[in-house]
Amino acid sequence: MDLKIKYLIVAAAIIIICAGGYLVYGAGNSNTITITGSTSAYPAVEALANAYMEKHPNVHITVSGGDSGVGINSVRSGKVDIGTSSRNLTSSESEGLTQYVIGKDGISIIVNEKNPVNTITLKQLHGIYTGNITNWNQIGGNNSSITPVTREVGSGTRADFQNFVLGNNTFGSGVQVATFNYGLLQTVAVTPNAIGYIAHDYLNNQVKQLEVNNIQLTQQTVSNGSYPLTRQLLFLVKETPNGSVKDFIDFSISPEGQSIVNNVEYNYTTSNIVYNPTSGIGPSGG
Repeated sequence: MDLKIKYLIVAAAIIIICAGGYLVYGAGNSNTITITGSTSAYPAVEALANAYMEKHPNVHITVSGGDSGVGINSVRSGKVDIGTSSRNLTSSESEGLTQYVIGKDGISIIVNEKNPVNTITLKQLHGIYTGNITNWNQIGGNNSSITPVTREVGSGTRADFQNFVLGNNTFGSGVQVATFNYGLLQTVAVTPNAIGYIAHDYLNNQVKQLEVNNIQLTQQTVSNGSYPLTRQLLFLVKETPNGSVKDFIDFSISPEGQSIVNNVEYNYTTSNIVYNPTSGIGPSGG
């Protein structure tokens, strides 16, 4: 009887040790990284996440949007591991955060594909969005009223556009508002006299992109800063990252990661963006 009890005790101990080892092994090899923020950065970040998970099947990365403000506030409050922003942070926003530049993005100025205008200046954009230029014939186009479209408040792309184009001025009363990059793109695509702006990685050939100050938006002009509407895409982490979060960031800024970012940014087609605003991106965007 005593021998049987000893066997039972030994068997139970073996089971407990094996179960404990399994749990430790599983915990050390299964990680989740949460990312949220700018929808301008979303396509590139999603591509980075997918590529990283292929290499690291035990790591699960969830990517969602909202806008740059959401990314900044979410990472500061500890709700996510990484926040994304397509605008520069204020001094108070950046306190306690580590910032990583994961790429550069050009803001595309877009018009309806039937619009004969091919180039525009920052001064002309300023006039259109402040309400001082109201007809396309004032800048070499047809005799038709201009329908300027902007992004919603909270958008990092809107904040950058205001900084580049309007300075201290405000939008005119005739400017329409569209939510997220995709919403603005669709508005311009179906509105003959519209003009708008989007993150370049949302561009497709349903609209026409204009040169700005006679400079075409390309990978080269964005990389060297000669395109006048160039901004940085940022990863934001509270304090100092470690573990899988650090490893993912290192991958993102490596040559392989940067190749993925550039491929998303510049190799667009008519169906480049597979984007459903109801699937976690949120009602606004960066």
